[in-house]
Amino acid sequence: MRRLIFSAICIAATTGANAHDWYEDKIDPLTKFKCCGGHDCRAIPQSSVRSRTDGGYTYLPHGFTIPRERVQESPDGQYHICENTYVITNQPYLRCFFAPRVKVSSLLLPR
Repeated sequence: MRRLIFSAICIAATTGANAHDWYEDKIDPLTKFKCCGGHDCRAIPQSSVRSRTDGGYTYLPHGFTIPRERVQESPDGQYHICENTYVITNQPYLRCFFAPRVKVSSLLLPR
């Protein structure tokens, strides 16, 4: 029974680490800071994000305005955010933001 529990823990730990691996080497294109400092990144629902006319986004729960220059392409077609909290003020701040590649309809392209 102990082996079974140990095996399950190892598999869960490995799966979680692999899902988090792609954030590790990413940096914010504007600030040049690393996106992830541990467990700062996660997928977020599309309903928590609004596109802006300037090519940026707004992350609704914290009201982050994310300029186009800070948006990186998501490798899995989902939205992801990396955020942390300032120690002194306990306010959240944005580390990195990932969005799905924008698909332009061929109907809109000039022929």
